[in-house]
Amino acid sequence: MENNLNRNPLNRTWHLETTLVGLAIIAFGLLYMLRNMGVVNDAAWRVIFSWPSLLIVVGLINFAGKHYGWGTILVVVGLIFLQGRIEGFNMLGYFWPVVIILVGLAVIFSHTTLFRSLKRERVTSGSDDFIEDVAVFGGSERVIHTPSMRGGKVIAIFGGSKLDLTQCQLSEGDNVLEMVAIFGGSTLLVPSDWNVKMEVFNIFGGFADKRRNINVDYNKTLVIKGVAIFGGGELKSF
Repeated sequence: MENNLNRNPLNRTWHLETTLVGLAIIAFGLLYMLRNMGVVNDAAWRVIFSWPSLLIVVGLINFAGKHYGWGTILVVVGLIFLQGRIEGFNMLGYFWPVVIILVGLAVIFSHTTLFRSLKRERVTSGSDDFIEDVAVFGGSERVIHTPSMRGGKVIAIFGGSKLDLTQCQLSEGDNVLEMVAIFGGSTLLVPSDWNVKMEVFNIFGGFADKRRNINVDYNKTLVIKGVAIFGGGELKSF
């Protein structure tokens, strides 16, 4: 069966995003090993393994996915709070000058890609065949209507979403829905006869299939791929 992932326009940046997630996990593992070896002291570990550092990492992943607005916000907020954990460094003395500079740049470049992308990320989007839903520090709830769904991308970072796909029909073959859940989650409502394959990598999280399959159509498959880190979601049907 043909895999519709190869025809997904949302897949252009997906591999870069997942690569960065993988590299972040590898980096954490290496740093954890160095800490146990005594190379990284407790003070440095307190800076590295902290929620501000996680915000910065998530922001960089957003940059990879071309979500420049939220990426900038997450990195800036992470840096502001991270400075309090670094001994001898005080970012507050630079805070207001930086704010004034950013306001000036906002006035000059208010129509640039950065601010347009920030406005665009406040709402969900998608084409008739591919869906895209991004929930960062917030939530969304959508009912999708399409006669030939071929996949899409769902991201939940410190937020959540609920997508009703009961009015959709799958295209022939494998239809890949990419998912990322980091301290957040998504709920998918799908028809009970859909054939769904779960290929989600879980780290202190998970994605549960709570459906009861009846008369499954194996010619059409929804493949859910992605990663759940301290988050996840569930698959339901009426």
